[in-house]
Parts: sequence; structure tokens; C-alpha cells
Amino acid sequence: MSDTTYPFTAWVLTPSFAPKQVELVRGSYYADWHSTEAKKNYHDSELYTSKEVAIEAGWRRLDEQTSALKKKADNINKKKATLTKHSQVKP
Repeated sequence: MSDTTYPFTAWVLTPSFAPKQVELVRGSYYADWHSTEAKKNYHDSELYTSKEVAIEAGWRRLDEQTSALKKKADNINKKKATLTKHSQVKP
């Protein structure tokens, strides 16, 4: 979106993953960054063309986070099994 004229609107995901429409009014000194009138900055990777696209991206991010948590839990369970195997104390 760096070749865009201002102002333009885009969709972002809030920290709670609620989709929100924002109006970007200026670019930044740094490439691929945009600012709102309230001086909130957004990178191109955070901007979506529609509410539906933002929601799809939110689902993908949640899937990635779930996968990462599953891998961590599996690793913890392996470590517990190793400790249990090598100790006399049973959990």
C-alpha cells in the first residue's frame, strides 16, 4: 500500500481481534508505514482491504498461535516424561 494517495481507508485488527476501519491520512518517514489523524501508526502488514479480509487474517493468526502452543505443550510433556522416567517421584 506504499504507492497510495492519502487519505485512504483500511481495516485493522485491534488487540482483541475486533476488526476496525481506520482512515490513514499521511505516510511516514519509514517505508510502508501510515498514520491516522490521531497519530496512530500502522504498517502495511497490519492493513486489510476489507472487513472480511481482516477477519480471515485474524483466523490465520489464531491458527498459527494455536499451533505454536500445541508444539510447546508437546515439548513440555516430553520433558515431563523424561524427568518422570529418571526419577523415583511420580507426579
